[in-house]
Parts: sequence; structure tokens; C-alpha cells
Amino acid sequence: MAKSATFQTKQNTSVVIGTEVTMGTATVAAGTTLEVPVTDYSFDEIKKHSLSVAPPRTGSGAFTQSDDMVKWQRHDRMFEVSITFHSTAQMLDRICLALFGDGATPNALLGSMPAVVDYRHGQSNTTPVTLWFENAGHDGEGVDQYFTSCLCTGLTLTGSIGGDGGVVMGTATFQTAYAPTQGALTFTGGTHTLLTAQTTMFNMHDLATTTLDSEDLLLYGFDVAIARPVNRIGFDGATFVPMGYSVGGYEVTGNITCKRDGEVDDAIDNTAGMALDIDTGVFQITGSKVFVDGSGISMDEDGWKQTIPLRFTYDSAATSNPVITIGTAA
Repeated sequence: MAKSATFQTKQNTSVVIGTEVTMGTATVAAGTTLEVPVTDYSFDEIKKHSLSVAPPRTGSGAFTQSDDMVKWQRHDRMFEVSITFHSTAQMLDRICLALFGDGATPNALLGSMPAVVDYRHGQSNTTPVTLWFENAGHDGEGVDQYFTSCLCTGLTLTGSIGGDGGVVMGTATFQTAYAPTQGALTFTGGTHTLLTAQTTMFNMHDLATTTLDSEDLLLYGFDVAIARPVNRIGFDGATFVPMGYSVGGYEVTGNITCKRDGEVDDAIDNTAGMALDIDTGVFQITGSKVFVDGSGISMDEDGWKQTIPLRFTYDSAATSNPVITIGTAA
């Protein structure tokens, strides 16, 4: 057999996120899809598995293993996908929809979320997504790979005035219990948003105001992470598709780095939870009940800075209050 001439590079792959209709069924050709403004990505191997090995028997012949004592472990597989992208309005709205069910600005994670908790195989459900990678199959050119019924487990937003051209970067992680598929999945008709329609990226150089506990801060950078666990439930004995998923509670944390001054000192001297507002006039992150989780000093040559770890909560007066909001339009 001749050696294959196929090779693959990340530059030859575009990524699409598609809305599903039924758990276990990939986005249909005429569905709703969005081309991701991706800068980096990773995903698990299609043949991912572990081996389950039976213990050796005692007595004569106990120290070898036969082939029926070793099996692929397929009933508990979970495949992870991670995508890093430029934060455009369309992309942030779509990831927020997948993660906590609000895809319209201002995207709000409420104390009562998630609203959808029924994730059974074959169930009508538009929360899971299909993640499609062009030319990502083992045969490369012309052979795509896609992951069906992925649930978003986390979103991290990072902005730095001195890095990435000031562009706010996002990283979203997904989990699926369905084995990836290698093959064509063509999107025709329906609603497909191309990269050319996502020309505006949120940028730290456009910051208008940053306030914590109503104190004005000079912000150098921030990161915010929204995370939740997703676990597979059961399996079908023939195909090993899951019976469904279970989802856990949300945890929202972050950090801000700002100039160390009197305003910072006043802001971090609050034990009852306070308001955070990072605002460019278009892109905006707000939290109404944010707690400082320790604080540190960076004694840099260009001036001392304060790093403030934060934990976001909702106002317990009502579960309809937001933990965090991510605004993507003025």
C-alpha cells in the first residue's frame, strides 16, 4: 500500500455552529447556521476510547490475557470541542444562547436558569448544537468532520489593552456523548451567517467606562468565565448513543486588572456584593452582585496595578435577577 499524500493544517478549516431540532440529529442542510470567526480550535479524536481489562485468573495460565478479556470502553465516552474566536455580536449572542438560553442582547444569565433541562435522545430540543469542521476528517481535503448534539459547558471572555490588538477574545467549550461523523454536511438554504457579515469586533481601546461599586477604574484587562458541568446518562446497547445528558449549576468568576489608586481601595472595601460595569458603549459586561475574592498588587515599572478576582451572583430578592449580562448592541 502506498503512503498517503494527505496532510492537514488548521488554516484549511472553517468552523460552523448549527442549530439542531432533535437530540442526536445533526443540523439539517436548510437549518440555521453561523460561520465562527475562529482563531484556534481543538477537538477529541473520533476513535477516542479507553480499554477495559478483565483481571487475570488464578492458577495455571493466569499471567496472560486473551482477546476476550480486553474491550473498548464505549459506553461512557464524552468528546470535547474547544473554539477560540473574535468576539463579534453574532458569535457572542449564539454562544450565550447555547450556554444559558438567552441569545438576544443584553444576554442575561438569570438566577433561575437554565430554562431547558430535558436532554433526552430523540427529544425535540434546539439547545444542543452541531459543530462542523471543514476538511477535518482523516482523509483531509473534501472530507469534513462534525460533532452532533454538543452542549456548551463554558465561555471565557478575555480582553487586554496590550494584547491581541485590543480585541476581546472568546473561548467556548462543548461536550457531546455522540461519536463524531466524518463525511459531507452541506448547508444550503436556511439562514447562514457568513464571516463577511461579522465585521465589527469588540475592542478594549473603545472602552468608555469601567466601574466597580460605582468607583471609576482605569482598566488594563479582564477575564470572565461562565461554566457548568455536563454529564452523559446511560447508553444504547447497540450503538452506544447516550440516553441523554444531565446539566449542573453555573459558576461565574472573573478578574479585572486596573491602576492601583484610591478608587480601587474604596471598591474592594465592600463585603456585601456590588455592581460591576465594563462598557464600550456597545459591548458591555455587567454584574449586579459581585464579590471580591481576594486582591493582589502587581508592582510594574509602568505603574502599580491591582488584580481583583471576582465572583458573580444574583440578587436573591428574585431568581429572575441576572447573575451576569453580556450586551452586544448599543
